[in-house]
Amino acid sequence: MKNLLLLLLVLCWLPLAQAQTPTGSLTLKQAQPKAGQEVRFTYNPAGTVLEKAASVTALVYAYDQNKPKVHEIELKKVKAGWEGRFTPEPGVDGAVLLFREEETYDRNNGKGYPFYFYTAKKQPVQGAMYGLAAAYAEWGGMVGIENDGPKALDLLSQEAALYPAQKREMTQTRTYAQHFTYKGEEYKQKVLQELEDLSKEPNLTAKELGFLANYYNRLEKKDKVEAFAQQARALEPNGEFVQIQRLMEYYNTEDPAKKKELALAFVKEYPTHERVTSLLNGIALEYAEAGNWPEFDALLTKYPVVATSTLYNSAAWRLYEKGEDLAKAKALAQKGYELAQKEVQQPTEPKPDLYAATDWQKSREYTLGQVADTYGAILLKEGDKATAEKYLAEGYKYTRGNSPDITESYAEVLASGGNKAKAQKIMEEMVASGNGTAKVKGYLKDIYTQLQNADSGFEAYLAKVEAPAIEKLRTDLKRKMILESAPAFELRDLSGNVVSLASLKGKTVVVDFWATWCGPCVSSFPSMQQAVNKFKDNSKVAFVFVNSWESGKDKKKTASDFISKKNYSFQVLLDEENKMIDAYKVQGIPTKFILDANGNIRFKSVGFSGNSDKAVQEISMMIDLLRPEMLTSVK
Repeated sequence: MKNLLLLLLVLCWLPLAQAQTPTGSLTLKQAQPKAGQEVRFTYNPAGTVLEKAASVTALVYAYDQNKPKVHEIELKKVKAGWEGRFTPEPGVDGAVLLFREEETYDRNNGKGYPFYFYTAKKQPVQGAMYGLAAAYAEWGGMVGIENDGPKALDLLSQEAALYPAQKREMTQTRTYAQHFTYKGEEYKQKVLQELEDLSKEPNLTAKELGFLANYYNRLEKKDKVEAFAQQARALEPNGEFVQIQRLMEYYNTEDPAKKKELALAFVKEYPTHERVTSLLNGIALEYAEAGNWPEFDALLTKYPVVATSTLYNSAAWRLYEKGEDLAKAKALAQKGYELAQKEVQQPTEPKPDLYAATDWQKSREYTLGQVADTYGAILLKEGDKATAEKYLAEGYKYTRGNSPDITESYAEVLASGGNKAKAQKIMEEMVASGNGTAKVKGYLKDIYTQLQNADSGFEAYLAKVEAPAIEKLRTDLKRKMILESAPAFELRDLSGNVVSLASLKGKTVVVDFWATWCGPCVSSFPSMQQAVNKFKDNSKVAFVFVNSWESGKDKKKTASDFISKKNYSFQVLLDEENKMIDAYKVQGIPTKFILDANGNIRFKSVGFSGNSDKAVQEISMMIDLLRPEMLTSVK
């Protein structure tokens, strides 16, 4: 399938003394653990989404100043909750813990469970408060920790008060925090003051000079930009600032020949840069698109770093979709499959700092599943159905049913095979595990009809097969239900009507934040239209699609033209100044909030899985769980 997209720990289990941290559910044996010493802790999930978890894993984001690394700890069940311990690497200043069971996380309402390491004088070590501020202003959003500008600024002030020399080091984090704290002219003035203060410091580094040039450019202070850019280039002619400028030139160039020239020049001068593989990948795919295989092979021979399973898979899939040169497509897919297998068994790339080891393993297996699906699809087109089924089965296995397209490909080949009993059993498992799309259920119906010689009774049969998936979804949603007061809003829709939170009181409201440039938002809209249609006659349910972070000068026209062209019957609210999306602390789109009749946020859903049926089913169940009579029974 084509690409869809993405500490030294010592484990043992010892009884812990009680020393409560401010967060409530995390208890440290030592309330103020010393830097470099082992940390022992207990996690009590009472009142959280993990209250009834059968197993719990701790994700420890241990940071050295503003640089985090994550590690996992499998916890042991004890009477007081769950126990674990770890020993940090030298230099670690503090940590933020998250807890999870499979895909269910306790993130402490987006704050995480943080703690510092302390000096012998019982003060947080240098970098402890700085690192936590960075979590709330920089890297935390990537792991589900909510941005909190005011909190980050407060932590940075405390750090500077205790360690004055840190103030200069923390400039970038402080600037990011101001983005989440102030808006408009106030934000601009705050940042300008930061830049002015930094510019007066002696012996500015190339990194600092580059930071000044970049931020003055954002604020359109052109006179300042070139002055600092020249200093940065003079100090380090081939440094980070110059490399970024070279990359920006590449990305802003539209002429293909010029882009290739810039990419190859960059690769030659900075062969170890993290973007090298990406740049070369683009060139290789251009050769593949043109069928220029001698140049394709020559590039991979000269730059082995680009010869990845992902590249081979993409090239093979393009040929497959065009129906051209299946022999070449097969050879490319086979090579990609072999490389993906090796990566699963023994990765050549280091684990990303914010990837837990199990997630990193799943990511590599997902890539293997994608290539296996491509290989299987090519074999199927060649007529080798038996071998194709083997690889399509691997595609489904390694993607864990998380790719609807791959799931459907495997179901299709099963349905067309001779072993109907086997096909029925596997598709029943797909549906029972929640991976049954409309197509899969359609194939299952065809098989049921053939085996029963009639389609009567299929609906009852399907309901029985699907019952485990529905019950699991219901249980998971009940666990994930929250209770937070929804921020008030008052926006106009595309017709100029004013819609407010107060005007929707008494209704269950689905709030969907989106923008026209957002691929996952656009992909989710057919399923959202299904959901809107399903509840269109229910006066107690409302859907509002909040257009935020929109690009272009005429945001209303951009949104209106898109909705009109697609013929969606959505009530679109225009958040042109991004006030509502900020109030709801959205960190990525699409993000949906489901509000109860009293204006409380009860569910939050981020992203789109690609499975339209599952999305509609999930929204429908959320709405059902928020009916007054259901709320009284939800524990």
